[in-house]
Amino acid sequence: MLVYYLLLIGSLAIGIPLCRLKHGKKIYCGLAGVALFFVAAFREGVGYDYYLYASWFFGTKNEPEFLLAGSKLEKGFLVPMKFLADATDDYQIMFVVIAAVIAAAVMIYIYFYTEKAYLGVFFFLAFGAYFNTMCFMRQRIAAVIVLFAIRYIKKKQFFRFLALVLLASTFHVSALVMIVFYFLLQVKMNWISLGVYSGALVLYFFFSEAAIEFITQYFYTGYQLGEDPEITNGLGPVYAIFFGILFLLAFSVRKRLCEKDKFSNVLINIMFFDFFFEAMGVKHGVLSRFAGLFIIPALIALVPRVVEEYAELCREKFGKDRRKLIISRTAVLTAFAAFSTFVYSYMLMNNYNGVVPYQTVSVERGEEDAG
Repeated sequence: MLVYYLLLIGSLAIGIPLCRLKHGKKIYCGLAGVALFFVAAFREGVGYDYYLYASWFFGTKNEPEFLLAGSKLEKGFLVPMKFLADATDDYQIMFVVIAAVIAAAVMIYIYFYTEKAYLGVFFFLAFGAYFNTMCFMRQRIAAVIVLFAIRYIKKKQFFRFLALVLLASTFHVSALVMIVFYFLLQVKMNWISLGVYSGALVLYFFFSEAAIEFITQYFYTGYQLGEDPEITNGLGPVYAIFFGILFLLAFSVRKRLCEKDKFSNVLINIMFFDFFFEAMGVKHGVLSRFAGLFIIPALIALVPRVVEEYAELCREKFGKDRRKLIISRTAVLTAFAAFSTFVYSYMLMNNYNGVVPYQTVSVERGEEDAG
C-alpha cells in the first residue's frame, strides 16, 4: 500500500509549492500524470478485472469468432485491442495504453478546468476514482470521454455533447444514459428537486427487483437476477454515505458556488447522482457502476471548489482577526484532509476493487521466472 500513500501525500506535498511557481501548474500536471500512468500501467494482477482483460486480449488474438460474434464487448474497445493483440503477445501493452489514455485525459481536464490542480489530483485519489481506473476499465475510458462531454452542457451544445456520448458508448454502452442526463443535470438543484430525487430513490428501494429487471434489458444484459451475485446482492452502504457527505457539503454552499459560476449547478447535480447510483447499489451492486460516469467530474471539478468556498467563508467571518482566521481555515482544511485520508485508508484496508496488494510487473514476473 506504500505506493498509494506516496501518491496521495505527493499530490499535496509536491503540488502546493510547485503550483505557486509561474509555470508550476503545467509542470505539476505533467508529473502527476506520469506518476498516475506508471502505477497503473506497470501493475500485475491489480484490480479484479485484470486477468479477465488479459483473457480478452488473448481471445481477440487466437479466436476469430471472439471479435465477430462471440463477444459482447463494445467495438470501440474491442477493435483497438485486436490491433494490439496482433502486434504483440504481451497483454501488458493493453494496460499501458489504457493507463496512458486515462491519465492524460484526467490531467488535461484538471490543468484547464481545476484552479488548484493539486486538489483535483488529491480528491481523484482519495475517493477511489483512481482505483476505479484499475477495474471496470472499459467504463472508465467511457467516463473520461463523458468528462469532456459535460463541458458542452455549459455551452448548451447538445449535438457536440451527443457526439462524445455516442463515442463513449462504443467503449461502454452505459454511457448512453448520459443523453437523459444532459437535461437532468441542468435542473436547478434545490430543496424541491432534491425532494423529488430522494422520493424516486425511496421508491426504487421498494420496487428494486422490477427496476433491475427493466434496467438489465438495456444495460449489463449479461447479468440475471437470482443468478449473478452482482445483481442479486447489494453493496454495503459505506461508500454511498461517503459520497452523500460530499454532496451535502456542496449542497450547503450551492448558492455561493452558483453565483460565481452557474456551471456549478451542473456539477452539484453530478455529485448527487454519483451518490444516487451508489445508493442504488446498496440493493443491487451492479447499479453502483453507473456512478463511475459521474465520479470523476464530481471529484476533480466540484470538490476543490467546495473546499475553497468553505475557506472563503472563514475569511469573510474572521478576516479582521488574523488569529481566528488562521485557526478556522486550518480547521476547515484539516477536516477535509482528514476525512479524505480516512476514506482512502478505508478503501485500501477493504481492498477496494482488488487494488491491494500492489505488485509491479517486474516483481511478479520475476518471481515466476525464478520458479
